[in-house]
Amino acid sequence: MLKKFLIVDDDERFTALVAKKLSEYAQCVVSNRGDDALLQFEHHMREGTPFYAVFMDIEMPQMDGHEAIERMRSIENNNKIDPRNAFKLIMLTAHDDVKNVSKSFFKGHAETYICKSNLHEKLIPELQANKII
Repeated sequence: MLKKFLIVDDDERFTALVAKKLSEYAQCVVSNRGDDALLQFEHHMREGTPFYAVFMDIEMPQMDGHEAIERMRSIENNNKIDPRNAFKLIMLTAHDDVKNVSKSFFKGHAETYICKSNLHEKLIPELQANKII
């Protein structure tokens, strides 16, 4: 069975690009807002088809990626998801500062952090190295 990925970024062209690159590895669902991503996340969990991985941008209007991830982790916790079965988090963002990188790994429990400027060279190798694909 194909894995399912949630790709969240306010740039629709970027989500389409990432979904295209990952379509041979997983069913890709895209969202362009943090609040919509939360609705998608909850819906798929309730349906018994949770996302294997979430690809998250940081800077988005209304709800940033850090807040969306924090709320997704809370949903998993409330549903008593074993941490070993929690979704894999991949941060895809333009930010490469220490504060955002640290917050992603330590608070969001990210598997990897990829800067958008390195997407073409790093996406597939990083996902393979982290056994996500």
